[in-house]
Amino acid sequence: MKYISSDIKQYTQAKEYIDTAILPLIPYSFKSDQDLLQLSVQKDLIQLYVSQIENELKGRVFVLPEYNYLKSDKIQEDEKGRLQNLLVHLEQQPFKYIFLITSDNKWRKITKDMEAELIWIPAMSDTDLNQQETQQLVQSQVKEIQSLIKDSWDD
Repeated sequence: MKYISSDIKQYTQAKEYIDTAILPLIPYSFKSDQDLLQLSVQKDLIQLYVSQIENELKGRVFVLPEYNYLKSDKIQEDEKGRLQNLLVHLEQQPFKYIFLITSDNKWRKITKDMEAELIWIPAMSDTDLNQQETQQLVQSQVKEIQSLIKDSWDD
């Protein structure tokens, strides 16, 4: 389920069965045209992954609105605190399983002490997400991510 009105109506009626949250971490920057293009491709890629994961696991997962932050050389301490506050709020809903999905590897160190599992997707350069090879790669990786999520449910 997604954070859209039609899904929210379903969510409120069945929330006891929806124990998994997926939070896309999306950086942005207007530092240069290249940054702008690269980060927009990463955003599109993350959205593609999340959409395919949600389609397969609908009824058990809830996709949250994107967590947007300004990309910099280092993720700031206040950004870490902001994310931690959001995670505490999500745990109270209660989401038993929380997955963060991003192409920004700087989150790896920051989230290791948080009550969420980070799924890191390697960034792609300026590529056409509609190319058959890209679609096949994404579909293969989505299956792996879905397995990872399902495995956490067995714990």
